[in-house]
Amino acid sequence: MDGVVLRAGEGEALFGGRIVIKASFDELCITESLFPDARPGASPHFHRQHADSFYVLEGGLAVLIRDEEKHLSPGACVCAPPHVVHGFRSTSRALFLNFHTQDGGFAENLRARDRDEPGGFDSYDAEVGSGPPASDAIFVKANEGDRLEANTRVATIKIGRDELSLIEFELEPGFEVPDPHAHDDHIDSFYVLDGEADFLMGNEKLRLGSGSFVAAPIGVEHTFWNAGPGRARLINVHAPSCGFHDIFRAREVKSSTLLPSEAKGQTLPRENCAAFFAVKRPAA
Repeated sequence: MDGVVLRAGEGEALFGGRIVIKASFDELCITESLFPDARPGASPHFHRQHADSFYVLEGGLAVLIRDEEKHLSPGACVCAPPHVVHGFRSTSRALFLNFHTQDGGFAENLRARDRDEPGGFDSYDAEVGSGPPASDAIFVKANEGDRLEANTRVATIKIGRDELSLIEFELEPGFEVPDPHAHDDHIDSFYVLDGEADFLMGNEKLRLGSGSFVAAPIGVEHTFWNAGPGRARLINVHAPSCGFHDIFRAREVKSSTLLPSEAKGQTLPRENCAAFFAVKRPAA
């Protein structure tokens, strides 16, 4: 399977372009949605087999988590684990990303509804306040999260669960990470928030701006960096996480045990995958 490369505005447009599917894999579905004003989104429901997460790009969302509504501004995110009742609405014009991990039939449900067919997926209507407590749900405001700083980047872990890890990266010019590598057990994807970042996807080198998206399926070589001249901000999502966020956090305080040159062209086992982000190269 080839990697996914989408520039701003590209993807599988549904409902007149209001919802755009950015990634559709068994492991995850990522959509970019635009609500032009304050309006209902989804009534209270839960998923039995997957997590449902939101990241606000512009405007505001109100996300119900069991019996409490959380208000999300740009840069905020929330994750509703399996069985936890949730719903959402926009509080103004809103642009946001929605992550279903695993897909759970969500992408096909959207396509069916776009054709005016019934659809259906791993989703069950529920009463507000019903179901298990929301203690495992994650709500992180803008500029919050587990902030990990290195010489040319800041990584902020926003969501870390088995279903996915979601990390914000702030990349200074000259930031580099691993030589080309692939994963054997999860999808690795990126959404550019601000500035321009550089990517390798398969054999193709790309420089992509705000609103662009790339995804490396299992076995596809990839990497990313920032050649400058400006700073870049992006979201990195691993689905399933395969412990990536925990490994990343642990490696932050240790010296790297594997140099990028040792892994070039390899499929990385998960214990070495995050080591690269702790590597500090001397300035050229």
